[in-house]
Amino acid sequence: MKRRLLTLLLTAALLGSSMLACSDAPADDGTAGTPTASDTAVTPEDTAEPEAETTALEARKAEADNLPDKDFGGRNFTVIGTSSTAFEKYIHVEEQTGEGVNDAVYARNLAVEERYNAKVAYIDGSDHRTCTTTIANEIQAGDTSFDLIQYHVVSNSGNVLKGFYRSWGEVPYVDFSRPWWSDSTVDDLTINGRCYLAMGDFALSTIAQTYCMFYDKDAMVNYQIEDLYDVVKSGRWTLDFLKNMCETVYTDTNGDGAEDELDYFGLASDQQSNYNTYLWACDNPIFVKDTNGEHQFVYYSEHLVDVYNSCYELLNNTTGVYSKMDHGSGMDLFSKYGTLTCNAVLSGALTYLADFEHDYGIIPYPKYDENQAEYKSMVDGSHEAMAVGKSAADLEFIGIMTEVLCAESYKEVLPTYYDVCLKQRYASSQKDAEMMDLCVNARVFDFGYVYDNWNGVAFYFQELLRSDTFQDITSYYKGKEKAANKYYQKVIDKFYEEG
Repeated sequence: MKRRLLTLLLTAALLGSSMLACSDAPADDGTAGTPTASDTAVTPEDTAEPEAETTALEARKAEADNLPDKDFGGRNFTVIGTSSTAFEKYIHVEEQTGEGVNDAVYARNLAVEERYNAKVAYIDGSDHRTCTTTIANEIQAGDTSFDLIQYHVVSNSGNVLKGFYRSWGEVPYVDFSRPWWSDSTVDDLTINGRCYLAMGDFALSTIAQTYCMFYDKDAMVNYQIEDLYDVVKSGRWTLDFLKNMCETVYTDTNGDGAEDELDYFGLASDQQSNYNTYLWACDNPIFVKDTNGEHQFVYYSEHLVDVYNSCYELLNNTTGVYSKMDHGSGMDLFSKYGTLTCNAVLSGALTYLADFEHDYGIIPYPKYDENQAEYKSMVDGSHEAMAVGKSAADLEFIGIMTEVLCAESYKEVLPTYYDVCLKQRYASSQKDAEMMDLCVNARVFDFGYVYDNWNGVAFYFQELLRSDTFQDITSYYKGKEKAANKYYQKVIDKFYEEG
């Protein structure tokens, strides 16, 4: 698959360079881009072989987008979205500030502007519910004030069902086979040759909101825990390994005999989509494609029951696991050196760890067991999905600008974002680079989640896991099964409508 091929290419280039321990220098956020002059300065302390690092990063930049030359006369390419995921910071910036991601976005936009004589602009649609209504109203009125729609995926899907979007197949120059588009756009989100919501690298939050785990490398050594990078690579990073580790490291720091936030934990998590992610991490999708390419609803099975029971035991009945309902509570405790690991999204590094003095690592969620073939994860529902409205007029303009912005984000913004999350240069540590790639490659954009719109089964898991009293997931699901099946059939039928 294209992203895995990239990983192999980067890794091959990195193998030739001397690897350094992670630096404690501050960094930035979400996908990667062209570093600033200060970011790219190479000193003997940075690396012994700068040529190998340059080669790794240039491999990404060498991907030609094969787009035609055009002059769009200085017009704006306008994107509508929400401010909830720092949308405007990733789309349009006024000037260079010395902050890595800001300057990478600035450089990307400048390159596109100079090439096509078109400027990137944005409309802040406020919160996702308001944005959904605004988009619907304008499209129904035939408005063309925005070219690209890019916001909260779960809300966005509601407008698909109302028939307000074009299929991306109608938009010229957009090539989903290129590495700046997620494989899931074709593998999971395309039915009957139609795709209404796409995931590309211009939507930086599809990287920034990826669920992963952070761990404290200094504490790992102090507690004599095996290097978690090695555990992940060997396939032994499982629910049982995590459970045993939590019980091993838990320390009643204040000696009061009760688990509270003044103690030291093995795992900290909030009880929102941090919990939900375990469904996909344990390889229990909602939809899969069968051998005929048809989408099959596969949510409920014996495996689901086993996964739910194991996750409930881990998160509710295991010594050394700390959880609260509040968003970011796990990352907050981690930032205060109160836990060895935490569930979080990649952008948590920017929000919470700017002043974190320990060395930390980023790894995927654990697998269900060692028999599971691959690590998997999800991206929080607040991430942006890309769509084109029915009222859009100049599809050539939209296609070229969307494709080039995705391509330039892949080349110019992602590497910088990785650097910020890792608090070091992406290419300076083979292990860190491999784990970052693994987390991003583990992303699943499940059709059943993307098109849930709070009407399907996608949020059952977190609702049950955060309950104080254990509930039987079979009984819970059976009471909702008929409505869920009816809803998802309505969604699939949308892809087969005429016209």
